[in-house]
Amino acid sequence: MRLHANSLVFLVVYVFLAVFLFVQFQKHTVFREEEDIHPFFRREPELEPTLNITEAPEASIPENCACKSTVTGNIYDFCYKLPENPKTIGKRFDCKYVDDWERVGNQFIFDLPYPDHAHFPESPSKFIDLHTEAAPEPVFVTAFNNPFFRNGERLISSIRKLGFHNKIVLYDLGISKEHLEVLRNKACNLEIRYFNFTNYSDYMKTLKSYRWKAIAIAEALRDFGAIWYLDSSVIFEKLNVSHVYDLVNCHNHVRDRPPMLSSSARDLREGRETHEDGWNREIWERNLKECRKGQYLMHGYSGHGILSVTNPAVYKYFPTNPSELKKQKAKMYDAGFVYAVNTRQTMMDVVKWYFLCALQEDCMAPKGADLGCMFDGDDRFINYAGCHRFDQSIINLVLANQFWYDRRYYVSEIVDFFHINRGGSSGDFEKDMGCLY
Repeated sequence: MRLHANSLVFLVVYVFLAVFLFVQFQKHTVFREEEDIHPFFRREPELEPTLNITEAPEASIPENCACKSTVTGNIYDFCYKLPENPKTIGKRFDCKYVDDWERVGNQFIFDLPYPDHAHFPESPSKFIDLHTEAAPEPVFVTAFNNPFFRNGERLISSIRKLGFHNKIVLYDLGISKEHLEVLRNKACNLEIRYFNFTNYSDYMKTLKSYRWKAIAIAEALRDFGAIWYLDSSVIFEKLNVSHVYDLVNCHNHVRDRPPMLSSSARDLREGRETHEDGWNREIWERNLKECRKGQYLMHGYSGHGILSVTNPAVYKYFPTNPSELKKQKAKMYDAGFVYAVNTRQTMMDVVKWYFLCALQEDCMAPKGADLGCMFDGDDRFINYAGCHRFDQSIINLVLANQFWYDRRYYVSEIVDFFHINRGGSSGDFEKDMGCLY
């Protein structure tokens, strides 16, 4: 049987129209959590780093997301929006925390076109613009209480033995007077800040929910511009860490970036390349050329993905793309070792939500949250293991959402300058806590 010429033309037009409509549908369909869109058809999010994002103008903040400061009258958006689809909005954080956020984030308001902002006192630092300046010399920041005092001494001595003279800021989470006296007498260039739990709700005192960490990091970034945050389990091993700093300072001179790989291509890359070990110069040089890493960089891999160890109750505040979050490239990294720079991207897209989640009772530590995981055989990524990593789950989720669900853009991929030891150590650390001159 032979088709009539008119019928053949009609068939060709019909097929062309069907394909065209299918492609348009795939491009513009709003992604929802329950959908599983093949990566080849998914629309890539914004590919270039956005270092200069400001707080949303008041007129653009939905009424059900707006929170008004009792101090300045400024309006803030307290609803998290999924970066790949800003129409997907999380539950609003409680407006009672707006003044807490403004105390940390008051530097944000100076670039907004509202005359009433002029009366608000300026914070000690403003955003770092990496397009025009290098990141400042970082301050080391840590926090511990009495049970971790020996590890804290070990951390401080590891920094000083290498020859660092940088200020160390210690958040006192419950250190005895005797131990504080030792630190004041033995450690050089050490600032001790008492973490005043009475400024917050009682649940902040539950140290193992790790809410205090987000507060300390936010305050330190506000005050110093660039920081290393280190849990007491970290041992620094290298004085020259310029190879880490280069990953953020590249924004000053890199202009012509190579095209970003598609999600599917990055999936293949993750499966093909070995995990970080030491300092891989080839990967480092590629990262410098691409210059797409964020300015909140983690370093130590935790051994599993994000979805598997994040309590699902968190997603009401932080909607995500579960089909991407369960992939190998959405790895979880230790929240207790971070290099961060106070850029707009860092503070507005990352730290703001980390901070607010720490204050919200049912966000960082949802009801029933437990560290104990029950992984399904060798699966460390796909299925939820019934556990929660508190601050670590939150910061990894926010970073993965922001950076295309790909750990290569929120970690340094360099591990030659530290190691982690969560056990105790013997030795006289006090003699090494002074500065070398």
